Amino acid sequence: MTHDELLAKIVYYPDTIVFGEYYRALRAVVELHKPYESKNYGLLCKYCDEGPSYPCGTILAIQKELQ
Repeated sequence: MTHDELLAKIVYYPDTIVFGEYYRALRAVVELHKPYESKNYGLLCKYCDEGPSYPCGTILAIQKELQ
C-alpha cells in the first residue's frame, strides 16, 4: 500500500465527534512517517530513517491494523 493509499484509508466521519481526536492523531503519525527517495538507500521514512526501505515499522503496524 502506498503512503497516499494509506492516508485515503484513514477516513474522518464528522458525526463521530468522540473519535475525532483519534483520527487526527493517527493521521498526524502517518503524515509524519512519509517516504522519501534516498540516493544511496532507496525509499526511506522521512521521520525515522529506519532501515534501507519504506515502509518503516510504524507504518507497517498501522497498515496491518487497517487491512
